[in-house]
Amino acid sequence: MARDDNNDTSAAVAFFVGLVLLLIAVPMAPTAFKVGFDLGTPGTYVVGDVPECSVRCYTRTGTFVSDDGKIRLSDVHVRNGMPRGLKKTDTIRAFDIGAKGEVFTHAGQAGYPYGVPVILGVLGVAGVVLGVQHEWSRRQRRQSP
Repeated sequence: MARDDNNDTSAAVAFFVGLVLLLIAVPMAPTAFKVGFDLGTPGTYVVGDVPECSVRCYTRTGTFVSDDGKIRLSDVHVRNGMPRGLKKTDTIRAFDIGAKGEVFTHAGQAGYPYGVPVILGVLGVAGVVLGVQHEWSRRQRRQSP
């Protein structure tokens, strides 16, 4: 009997943790989708300050101009990383997806914000499915003669 209680508790925890992870991932999904499938407006980013590099390289400020010249953004930064070796005033290809103060490059597509919602979404779905599957199995056992 104690084992069933532990399984029930584990299933409930898996379900609610999965639900929380999905609630975190879902609002991030449109950005991840746009970045992952390159659905932004292409253009050129001009590095505005000296890039800081650790695992990825970032700048805190720069400018972006779309290829057609219709979008001009100042004081924006590359959100998902840049190639190493860039200096102030260098230019790189980037794209704008409408995120305030941010543009994206192809160099950093596999990182945040693309990877985080995918990982959280997969874990969230797994938790919810495990919780529901356990409850379904338990109900089937109770209904069996």
